[in-house]
Amino acid sequence: MVKRIIIILSVILIIITSILGVRTIKKIKMKNEVEKSSTVFNEQNEIYITKDDENGAIEYRSDTMTININPIKKTNPNIEMWEILIKVNDGSQIKSAFAGDEFNLKNRETTSFMAMNNNAVLAINGAAYGFNKSSYVIRDGIVYRDTRLDCDPLVIQEDGDFRIYDDQFTGEELVAKGAMHTYDFGPDLIRKGEIVDYGDTWYKNDLSPRTAIGQCGPLEYVILVVDGRSDESIGMSLYDVATELKSRGCYWGYNLDGGGSTTLYFNGEVLNNPCDWYGERPISDILYFVD
Repeated sequence: MVKRIIIILSVILIIITSILGVRTIKKIKMKNEVEKSSTVFNEQNEIYITKDDENGAIEYRSDTMTININPIKKTNPNIEMWEILIKVNDGSQIKSAFAGDEFNLKNRETTSFMAMNNNAVLAINGAAYGFNKSSYVIRDGIVYRDTRLDCDPLVIQEDGDFRIYDDQFTGEELVAKGAMHTYDFGPDLIRKGEIVDYGDTWYKNDLSPRTAIGQCGPLEYVILVVDGRSDESIGMSLYDVATELKSRGCYWGYNLDGGGSTTLYFNGEVLNNPCDWYGERPISDILYFVD
């Protein structure tokens, strides 16, 4: 009788787990040591999310994308940063979103709000086109604004490849070349595998929060998010960010908006510490990834 009850309860538990579609698997160290990591598995979408509870590293795996998020702390000086390694199956998984879902210079929303509204797995702040009122804005292959800053824009092609062109093109010419999105807060940091050196002034001396993205292979990307303007993390110069991207094998590298805009969102939460006193800064656009 007891055995029958146990079997019935086991079947019920399996049914409930299947309905919910999610189960949590704990990996426990032997000999009563502390728990090291936890994994969440979504059976319906075949998604695994593993977090190492000792160092905060996160791994996301699905049929179409892998994401590895590694928190990094440095001392002398104090720096807190996140290294995000991303590989997708298709260039269409790199997305862009406007605040308010429209191109409007006045609209502002937080990175996390836009990310959740667009079902982003991972998102970062964009290029602040609302502040850079003389910059290219091409999103989803549509030219919203066709002027440029002094720096060349990052062009994300339809196939997911990055481009930073030496020559000046119109927005329509960029679209004809395959441009899907442009970001041009700037400056460009890595061009064709080489660091772009702007000298010893603002490029190497200004320490601030940073958001930067690079490409290191077909459909493989590196994002660096650096906190700053605090005792825990003073920030990083653009040159040092470029050096970090190059050390990770990036062929292209680009600086997005930084300072109080710097935000890293993953799976429903903000991972970094935005430096504005009120937390996340409302901004004009994001760059994000989807399954």
